[in-house]
Amino acid sequence: MTHRYLLPPRMSDASGHARKAGFEFEFGNLPIIKAARALQAKLGGELEAKTPFEAVLHDSALGRLKIERDADILKSVKYRRWLESLGVEFSPGTLAHEIEANIDSASKTLVPCEVVTDPIPFSKLEKLDSLVETLNSMGAEGTQHSLIYAFGLHINPSIPDNSATTLRRYLQSYLLLSTWIIESSQIDITRRFLTKYIDPFPQAYVELLLDTAYNPDITGFVADYMKYNPTRNRALDMLPILCQLEEEQVLDAISDDERNLIKGRPAFHYRLPDCKVNVPGWSVATAWNQWVYIEKLAGDEALLRELITAWRNSNARFSIAPKMSWALRLTSLLSQKFFER
Repeated sequence: MTHRYLLPPRMSDASGHARKAGFEFEFGNLPIIKAARALQAKLGGELEAKTPFEAVLHDSALGRLKIERDADILKSVKYRRWLESLGVEFSPGTLAHEIEANIDSASKTLVPCEVVTDPIPFSKLEKLDSLVETLNSMGAEGTQHSLIYAFGLHINPSIPDNSATTLRRYLQSYLLLSTWIIESSQIDITRRFLTKYIDPFPQAYVELLLDTAYNPDITGFVADYMKYNPTRNRALDMLPILCQLEEEQVLDAISDDERNLIKGRPAFHYRLPDCKVNVPGWSVATAWNQWVYIEKLAGDEALLRELITAWRNSNARFSIAPKMSWALRLTSLLSQKFFER
């Protein structure tokens, strides 16, 4: 079944190059090499099995895919150097290789498996349906399958340009739409409340951003973001972009633990969606299309200002449950002015 992937208003970046998006799928219940071989059978390409915990599928129908167990202690396989110095071999068929394969199989319900794509042109995102179909056919488990699962679908769309105005509008659009997205897509409670990965933006920062007078230059935008958000743990993580633009300013503001995890790149890191493999009817298109709504709002300055004013009025009027009241108000506004565009 082919799903409809909406397209954002800005398909090219400031240099005229086609914009792309990378995707990170987190799921459980599959051994790495078995999953990699199934994806190769479906998507073609050349498989490089680095270890039982990590494989790369080159030149597939989706380009390069990384399939790996999301645990640094397993992927690093640093223990191999010491054991190899003692004459232990890890090639296929050896006892050590079998032990590693058994470790991967045992960890499949505790440590998520990840499939990470290279950036894909917006116009070719429907090819992701084949990837999801393969995972479904193998019995992959999404975040809904267990209370201990907190599996996400990360979307990394390239930025249309790196101006402070554009970055501000995207973040404002996310802040305005996030409550509605969470409610309409029923983001998993475990991910929202029992993990830190998609912590909400502080209310003081939300109020700063959702002010029609807020219009900083890039230095001021980065300074404000880092003052309130010196962490990767946001559903729309801006640190990769900001690190690309103002690396020293960003790295000076964060902890040593997080400093080693941040890589500058000109792309948003949108971490809000759940990965719902093996839910009937679920498609990447669902999460992607919600991101496109953020893109559309960011590109419509008049509507953005109108919704900011409506948010401020709603926030001031409803002190008991402002998020729920805003979600209801936003649904009404969007049905009238947004989705029909």
